Amino acid sequence: MVKMSKEMMGFITTAKPGFIATASKDGVPNVAPKGSLAAIDEETLLFADIHPGKTRNNIAENPNVAVAFVDPKTMKGYQIKGKAQPMKNGKVYEETCKRIAALPMKLPKPDAAVVIKVQEIYNLAPGPDAGKKL
Repeated sequence: MVKMSKEMMGFITTAKPGFIATASKDGVPNVAPKGSLAAIDEETLLFADIHPGKTRNNIAENPNVAVAFVDPKTMKGYQIKGKAQPMKNGKVYEETCKRIAALPMKLPKPDAAVVIKVQEIYNLAPGPDAGKKL
């Protein structure tokens, strides 16, 4: 399994929103911003699925996803590819619900916590290393 560095994990925490790309079983793409995307450990990303729609439907049909994080000021960024799994109960789900409930804006309780196991990481910064697998 590929591991994110501490620097990457910190970057993900501050680069909001992240964008998740999914595809249906027929290959129809979808991209959606997710403000709750976070690195929960060196091998795992997570987001709160508050309003299930195309993203969740696509994950049910095809769990392969790509997530992009970019700082518009520096243009530094990362693309992370992995497999996503919605969780509707358990410790990760409960912790996600608490995190969302603690936000200053009042959001509904998440329908699920979607866990993404990191498989590949790419550089998104412009320059000669753009697109390079890390």
